Amino acid sequence: MAKTASMATALLISGGVPAAQAFSVIGSHKGSASSPNSLRHRSTATTESSVWPDCMSLAMGTASAAAAMSMVSASRKSAGNRTHKKQITRLAAAVEPAVEAEEPPPPPPFDPSKQLGATDPLGFFDPLGFCKVGDEEGFRKFRIAEIKHGRVAMMAAVGAVFQHFVKFPGFEKVPAGLGAVTSAPGTYGFVALFLVSGLFELVLWKDDPAKEIGDYGNPLQLGIGDPLGESMDMRNRELNNGRAAMFAIMGIIVAELATGKDAWEQLM
Repeated sequence: MAKTASMATALLISGGVPAAQAFSVIGSHKGSASSPNSLRHRSTATTESSVWPDCMSLAMGTASAAAAMSMVSASRKSAGNRTHKKQITRLAAAVEPAVEAEEPPPPPPFDPSKQLGATDPLGFFDPLGFCKVGDEEGFRKFRIAEIKHGRVAMMAAVGAVFQHFVKFPGFEKVPAGLGAVTSAPGTYGFVALFLVSGLFELVLWKDDPAKEIGDYGNPLQLGIGDPLGESMDMRNRELNNGRAAMFAIMGIIVAELATGKDAWEQLM
């Protein structure tokens, strides 16, 4: 800006000198015309040769002054734009911390005591401390194992009572209870059941992190009506019944080893 102002000043001075000379010449001509006689005695050539250059000098001086004023105005406008940009930058820098301060706080750490299965009367029951606060991945692994073991235990407990009354074709001579696993053809059935369970576990019912824990499809839904068993109440019931069934089937096995009676005979 200082350089532009210096240039403008130089132009103003250089343009002002001819203008001043023009005014002084015209003034001298005006002062020398003291009488009508002197004007009449001037020749036409002398008048044209003196006045015309003076007018040209006046016009050039005026143009130079106007150009100098334009340069000063442009330099002031440029400086004003730079000042405005600096003000906007300062304002943005002042607003940015305020926007960062208004960001929502991070979510609380994962709390296993707030998950499904923490129901009355025991609430969250983990006396050995397997589930840690913040360890959602570890909790998911334990919950998957709990649901699968609970479902198997429920079927096993019901089957331990059911086999006392019903025998599949070809298995009529197989004894009830644990004897069915150790005597043929019950042993063959146990091996087949083990292989089918492994197929479902490793191939068909693999865990999907994008789905809810224990969601391996619902074969009884048939694509109609509301989803079965997906409410919070039903899922809590499944967990609690599975826990009870795990204790039940362990009790049935221990009691049969101690007394030799199958599940139904233990109830009689």
